[in-house]
Amino acid sequence: MWSGYDKRLDRSVAVKLLRPDVLPLGSDHTTLVKRFLREARLTARVEHPGVPAVFDAGTEGNELYLVMQFVPGIDLGDFLVQHQPVPVDWATAVAAQVASVLAAAHAQSLVHRDLKPGNVMVKPDGTVTVLDFGVATLLEADLTRLTTTGEAVGSPAYMSPEQVLGGVPNPRSDLYALGCILHELLAGTRPFTAEGTYPAMRQHVEEPPPPLRTQRADTPVEIEELVLHLLAKAPEDRPTDAQEVYERLLPFLPTPQSGVRSDAPSSPSDPTRPYRQPFAPHSRGHSHRSVPAPIRTPNFTGTRDEAAELVLAGRFTQAAELLENLLGNVSAVELPRAQHRGIRLQLANTLLLGGDYARALAQYELLVAEIQPERGAEDGDVLHWRVQIATCHAALGDASEALAHLGPVLEVRQRQLGPIDDEIIELRREAARLRASAGDAQEAEAQVRALLADLGPAHPRRSELRAMLGRLMG
Repeated sequence: MWSGYDKRLDRSVAVKLLRPDVLPLGSDHTTLVKRFLREARLTARVEHPGVPAVFDAGTEGNELYLVMQFVPGIDLGDFLVQHQPVPVDWATAVAAQVASVLAAAHAQSLVHRDLKPGNVMVKPDGTVTVLDFGVATLLEADLTRLTTTGEAVGSPAYMSPEQVLGGVPNPRSDLYALGCILHELLAGTRPFTAEGTYPAMRQHVEEPPPPLRTQRADTPVEIEELVLHLLAKAPEDRPTDAQEVYERLLPFLPTPQSGVRSDAPSSPSDPTRPYRQPFAPHSRGHSHRSVPAPIRTPNFTGTRDEAAELVLAGRFTQAAELLENLLGNVSAVELPRAQHRGIRLQLANTLLLGGDYARALAQYELLVAEIQPERGAEDGDVLHWRVQIATCHAALGDASEALAHLGPVLEVRQRQLGPIDDEIIELRREAARLRASAGDAQEAEAQVRALLADLGPAHPRRSELRAMLGRLMG
């Protein structure tokens, strides 16, 4: 990360460089650039004071760069050193602000994947900023391809069990990392302290976290319970979302009427200060997405072509708005069902490519509900859309629901193509990853072993699957 200066707009900026040596080995540079720009656009979509504004993204030679808002202050690692022991209300204020950021990011289908003290900044006014959204995603394979390198993305000291096991990171993986951070803020030490990468990763999977009150007696019981809830081994046993975490921290935060405690440390980085002018995440279920004005005289072919060009340029939000307008005007015009369906499918694919998984999911579900009664559950389009539905559920953190859709597709396609067709290998591998994400490492291991047995000793995918098996076995 470098500090820079924007001469045109007269402001300080931060420039993050990703050099070729930190990127996945053997990656296609053109593909990486496209993914990098996509992640930058996803981050720019999150409107929250705790997420730095993204001003520009691009390439210079073989290096990728991101120009963003300059964030003054200290990272949470230095904050911990400077303020030991951290007051309880300070710790809860930091965690609440991070939860507020995560709520906004997760609402846009953006998972951090590598939340740690080094990625959390405390500014001089006490506000907290979370850095490096999208960077961890760049360092692993694209979710929409239903394949990964098998490498773990995340910091071992804060990595969720499902990430250690090679599963799909999801919003609850970020909540686990937040639990590690809150524990460290209060106890002065991480919940799992084994030396070395693999011993630390093993602790996350196998060992229960120590109760906070055994390390810090003045921790409120409710905060201890929340941290243990956040550090649950299975994702489904953690809080529902970041909004719930914020609400459980809320009783321990100051209010505009509470003023400043006389015994409170004097510091420009006091993270309780913003709560004297409170801000909180948007309530669940409310969207602030602007709705474009309806098209008066729809040009269906021309608009669809324009949307396709916007997608090629990486401008997914604009493309989706055009297609949504088009669908909104279909009822006013006589249009063949096939053309109506084509617009919806184009919208679903656009939303998926743009990382808006919740809205893409709704469109794919409408397509399946319309087509399956006509063509049957084994129709090729229906099967493909159910795979996309599984992809959306996995990205949204619901591995069990993803498996519920992927399982029947795998059964049908394996019957049609056999057990070692390239498509079937990918589906079987993804099913195992989702099993690991759901916390069932034993079944995931069994599925990978069965796939290896079917492939035989000379198959080119064998080494990749053996590496996956090794991860599942710890």
